[in-house]
Amino acid sequence: MALSGGLNQLAESLIAAVASIEPGPIVVALSGGPDSAIAAWACGEARPAGSVRAIHIDHRWEASPQLRKAAQTIAERLNLSLTVISISIPGGPSPEGAARRARLEALATAAGADRVVTGHHADDSAETILLNLFRGAGLTGLSGIPGERVPFVRPLLQYRAAELRELADALELPFADDPSNHDVSLRRNLIRREVLPHLTDLLGSDVVENLGRAAAHVAAADRYLEEVTPALVVRDDGDGLLLPIAPVVTAPAVLAKRMVRAVLRRVNPPYPGTSREVAAILDVARGAAVRADLSSGWVAEAEGAFVAIYQPAPGALPASLQLPVPGSIRFGRHTISGRVVGNGRIDHLSHDRTRLAVPGDLVVRATLPGDRIEITGGTKAVADALGEAAVPRRMRSAWPVVESRAKIAWVPGVRVATWAREHTTNDIWVELERRSV
Repeated sequence: MALSGGLNQLAESLIAAVASIEPGPIVVALSGGPDSAIAAWACGEARPAGSVRAIHIDHRWEASPQLRKAAQTIAERLNLSLTVISISIPGGPSPEGAARRARLEALATAAGADRVVTGHHADDSAETILLNLFRGAGLTGLSGIPGERVPFVRPLLQYRAAELRELADALELPFADDPSNHDVSLRRNLIRREVLPHLTDLLGSDVVENLGRAAAHVAAADRYLEEVTPALVVRDDGDGLLLPIAPVVTAPAVLAKRMVRAVLRRVNPPYPGTSREVAAILDVARGAAVRADLSSGWVAEAEGAFVAIYQPAPGALPASLQLPVPGSIRFGRHTISGRVVGNGRIDHLSHDRTRLAVPGDLVVRATLPGDRIEITGGTKAVADALGEAAVPRRMRSAWPVVESRAKIAWVPGVRVATWAREHTTNDIWVELERRSV
């Protein structure tokens, strides 16, 4: 199809932008609107045949059937294979944010190792900058939409929405407009339809272009800080992430915040958490608080030299289980095994491996409030023994104890009851071992 001089130049520029993406298969996020239609067209023109496929995310909203039909028609016109994925949007105070997170997660999962091309443009980035400015965001938020954040690539960011739409019309791409874009009760639409045009009228300049230039300067500073921010060695113990306190509290405040945000990206990828969450974790790290509630049920809690970031287990405690000897059982995140040994010694082999002079019928259950274990000269609360052994508080309620005839014989990794190892004449012993899963 013949294009006018200006549109032809635009088309060539778009094709070159897509061609510059590193070689390999790519996925186009095809919403059915004009921007994603142009992105799909440019990908089809710039990349080898068969290396481009499209994915449409169906949000199950009122206009979804119309957009889904448009995406299917566009894909057919451009000879692209199309996968349609329906998602459910979780409830919450920000349906836009929830929809975006669900959409990105679905796209990344479906794309696998392939890059995902989206149709975001300069106007989208300007809107994002203003949205982040109004909520008090930092440098990363004020940098606008990144051109690339694996697996997403946004080659259209330097182009304006109006020129992309004009090209889509000239190419006769069968796109559809999402009617929800006219709903100014949604903050992004309010900025798009009222705030940005009003600022342009008042200031007499291209606000979108100026915001883009400012964002580029902010992004350069943001990248520099990212380069000089020390990398944290964060442990994942299966129940949560352990953020080391020392490097955080000794770093300059601006770098400490970035270190915490890097950890929060692992909690809820790819989002770096809110300012409130960052401040709450820093309070725990500095000793100003012992525990802080984060979003989505996550908790930050002081744990020795670390801040543990985890989700408390919502379910019931593991059921009591009979321990076969010989044999083993899985109890929560622990594996307890037992075997009979002869001529054993009484001494404690290790915290997690011991030999006991106990009768059979061993039972493994979770620690209960009020549990006590026999020690020389009396008893000790199991809760205190767990604390002395530095068992994290978040793990104590589901920590196993081993009983014999309704008496606690062993708290794995912590302490052996004196009654279970006081008989020195035994020739037969039970050797028990705990391993963390």
